[in-house]
Amino acid sequence: MYLTVTTEAKEKLAPFADFDLLLDYDDGVGPLSKTGSCTLDGGFRIIAVKPGTYAKDYSETLDSDLGPIRYKDYTDMFMDNNMKLQINPVNKLLKLSGNSSGELTASVAIVDATNN
Repeated sequence: MYLTVTTEAKEKLAPFADFDLLLDYDDGVGPLSKTGSCTLDGGFRIIAVKPGTYAKDYSETLDSDLGPIRYKDYTDMFMDNNMKLQINPVNKLLKLSGNSSGELTASVAIVDATNN
């Protein structure tokens, strides 16, 4: 799998250049999900963490323009082989899309978990 990150999206993620990035499908599972989160509205978010942390929960890696990004092993079923993280020109939020599936998440949150 590969994640293309546009220049504008890279600028939004620049403050986290020294941290690991996780592509998290927020399904209420794992230490970084809110307890009791509804799984019906799952979507992707980017979580910045201290390097090397959460490797057990985010054990798979995909390549990207920013380097390796980790994700939960079972969430690859929600991804495409070729994905793109870009800025939505209307609302200036991050948007994740796939070559085959189209829009995967319309508004990708950036979560700063670097202090956890």
